Amino acid sequence: MEHPRRFQVEPPRRVLVVGNRGAGRAKLGKQLAERFNLPFIQIEHEQQAFGSQEPGAWRARVSELAAGDSWVMSGTDSGTFDLRVPRADWFIWVDLPISSCAMTVIRSTLRGRAQAKAGTGSALPRWPKLTDILHFPTDVAPRIMGTIDRERRNRTIFILRSRGDVLNFLARLPQAGGFGDHINRDKKPPV
Repeated sequence: MEHPRRFQVEPPRRVLVVGNRGAGRAKLGKQLAERFNLPFIQIEHEQQAFGSQEPGAWRARVSELAAGDSWVMSGTDSGTFDLRVPRADWFIWVDLPISSCAMTVIRSTLRGRAQAKAGTGSALPRWPKLTDILHFPTDVAPRIMGTIDRERRNRTIFILRSRGDVLNFLARLPQAGGFGDHINRDKKPPV
């Protein structure tokens, strides 16, 4: 796990989680939202529900979402980084290997197809387009790295490169009321 700064004393009010499809960004986002008692926003679901074809309307919607006082926002729509990143206290990149992301998406699709055939799920899911996952390192990752280079001094940034990093990050993460405990941990109480 890479992180340029230690945990801040106050819990974050706005957390942006980005990464490739299948990296687990939504799962991590939901866990953070629960941990900090913040609303969870999944950009992909918002975009599907929005459905407007009008140019600029989606950016206006994302701007409205990002203007909120508190949130955990999951989604990599790099075309709206300029609206979301400046509002985020924490920027988390779940940068898992392509093979791991692809296998997660394939397993999820197989699970969904099995449930649909058994009658416990909804409609039979389509096979995923893996090209998005395969092209992520050349199409999207450079934009994320550029964002990190620009924002390194302005916000807390975490780069999680394995599922183990994600688990360690969550394990080391203070509870919302426990931020700043590390500051006094080594000091002896006054006599």
